[in-house]
Amino acid sequence: MAAAATAAGLAVYGGAATSHAEVPSSPKFVLNGAGGNPVWRKKLHMPKGWAMQMFGFDTAKGHMYFVQHQAPTDPDNPGDLWITRTDMAGKELGAMFLRKFGHGSGMVVEPTSGAPRIWIEGSDLNPVNGAGEKGCYLTYKDGATVDYVDDNHLITDRTPTIDSFAKLPRPAYDPLYNRLLYRYATHEPAQRVWRIALFSMEDAKNGRLGQGNRIAERAIPNNAELGLSDKDYFQGIVPCGQYAYLLFGRGNSKSWIVVLDMNDTGGSMVEKFETRAGASLPGREPEGISIWMVDGKPRLAFGFSSKIGTDPTATFEASVFYKSEFV
Repeated sequence: MAAAATAAGLAVYGGAATSHAEVPSSPKFVLNGAGGNPVWRKKLHMPKGWAMQMFGFDTAKGHMYFVQHQAPTDPDNPGDLWITRTDMAGKELGAMFLRKFGHGSGMVVEPTSGAPRIWIEGSDLNPVNGAGEKGCYLTYKDGATVDYVDDNHLITDRTPTIDSFAKLPRPAYDPLYNRLLYRYATHEPAQRVWRIALFSMEDAKNGRLGQGNRIAERAIPNNAELGLSDKDYFQGIVPCGQYAYLLFGRGNSKSWIVVLDMNDTGGSMVEKFETRAGASLPGREPEGISIWMVDGKPRLAFGFSSKIGTDPTATFEASVFYKSEFV
């Protein structure tokens, strides 16, 4: 769908959007290279009926954070989430409850000198399972409960204000280059509904998430362009340098890591890799992807949920794998 481009590099909305890109070249992860498995079949704070959706790292303190959402789709759950704090092997150390936030398919752990900030979707629209309409952050606290509506003084709104943004912001973090990415839905149904926009973390923390603050913005190819079926669901995204890494798949089926160049456009991709990590897991489903910094070097970490039993009383476990070759 054609549309005239503005000087900022984004098409006037009402049609398709062009890309905007200023990301310096950088190395890329070797997806068939060496890696490891630091977390294997760990139960999180709410193992019965609550599945892992995303995870992140505070490596300076030796902690991981996992977000869980109730499964299956439950009309009585207005976007409630559990965040579990663990050691680096997945042993639980604490937990926090978030009410009326969303689905948890995007989460950022921003380390600070104290407790980390948790960047996540939120909604004042009382979402049912998964439609957090805004972006926000709050400070993690063991044992706390935060309600998106009633405790809004504890929450800082960080919703993108770029022209193409409509809804469903999902944050992701590049700790190597200190950048924040949002995956989001555009204003209208189109060939490519989903886009990504990249900002410096400093701009993002200060609420500078508009047109003039973008480092890069581009469309995400649709599943057909990626050679995936409609049931190969999006399961997470993370940026690292010039590239964005996306996780796709569904339970008891194949899982894929897709690489996009943030300087590229439209339906283009760099690579699609089928990962067989965790192939023996019962009810294996890909859930979340994140950058893990170890001794100043990045690792591409990606997770899988295990499912034992049947809904709604199934028990869920979390496993995390990584790739460490970066060239």
